[in-house]
Amino acid sequence: MSRGEAILWVWAASLILVWIAVAVHLGQPLWMRQHSIDLTAYGTFEGRTLTLENGWKLLASQWLHVKFPHMVLNAVIIGLVGSALTRRLSWPLVLALGLIGGAFGQLASALVQPDAYVSGASQAYLTLCATALVVLGRKSVGWWSAVVGVAVSVALDLFVSGHEGVKPGHIVPFAIGLIVGGVFLLLDRHRPDGAVLRRT
Repeated sequence: MSRGEAILWVWAASLILVWIAVAVHLGQPLWMRQHSIDLTAYGTFEGRTLTLENGWKLLASQWLHVKFPHMVLNAVIIGLVGSALTRRLSWPLVLALGLIGGAFGQLASALVQPDAYVSGASQAYLTLCATALVVLGRKSVGWWSAVVGVAVSVALDLFVSGHEGVKPGHIVPFAIGLIVGGVFLLLDRHRPDGAVLRRT
């Protein structure tokens, strides 16, 4: 395992560690639902309450989750897809892409659904998944992990969350990931040495 792959798995593991820390602080079992109103003490926020002063919550909220299975899914997808991306891109770039894409997803959620609580790392992993679908080979574990991640996210939005469609907070980071992946491919093809994307 390379340094970059390890760092992306550390990010994934940090979601689990934060869940455990919050559960302990709230005095509840690890598998018990963590209610959004309780998570506001740690960084979750209602969309309408977002201001420049608490803009840090766009990042902090990505480590907070309401449901244990959802948190585990996010951690696994970030680990699998993120580590796979570090074989084609530098790990700082992959990390920044996920967190910035995730922050834009949180912002979109806050603007479109101002009465909803904003939290979770789905937005970050959808950015990574979209980029992975563009730059990774279709026979790789990372590419298929991205397919599964996107499919599960869409299914949850349509059939579990009760929304009429895919959440704007999921569409925006996915679009960002597609655009970034496309730009990387274009740059790579127009560089004589093809130095933008690493060869695998």
